[in-house]
Amino acid sequence: MKVLVFSDSHGRKELVDRMLSKEPDCKDVIFLGDGMSDVEWVREFYPDKRFTCVRGNNDWSYTVNTEAYKYFDGVTVFAAHGDKLDVRTTLFYLYKQASAVKAQLALYGHTHVSKTVTEATSGVTAVNPGALCDGKYCVINIENGKFEVENKKCW
Repeated sequence: MKVLVFSDSHGRKELVDRMLSKEPDCKDVIFLGDGMSDVEWVREFYPDKRFTCVRGNNDWSYTVNTEAYKYFDGVTVFAAHGDKLDVRTTLFYLYKQASAVKAQLALYGHTHVSKTVTEATSGVTAVNPGALCDGKYCVINIENGKFEVENKKCW
């Protein structure tokens, strides 16, 4: 299965639409915050997609949770925007939270920097898809408890 992951669209509804149309095989979509209005606007055009959203530091008017937990084909996923976990400075708290829920994948945004790194002690892989407002997102291929991250661009 393929899971589409993006963050930080910051008002770029047209990029959200372009990304979703480029990935018809991704039925599950995880949004990591900072652009909830963009997701709310485009969601009605893609009724076949299952959206999981977390609130970012710029989504203050939304009552969406700041964290989410999902399970896909043997892989537990922890998702957060990252501002509350100090991801600009360290991934320690992100890894700690993901380990606490026995997640293999920890997804985050906030920094606008694409990054995939596995923490040696816990084995948790942290993934930041980059900022969609810069055209960046990722697709995670998950099968039988294993996953592979593919970084992508809208253009």
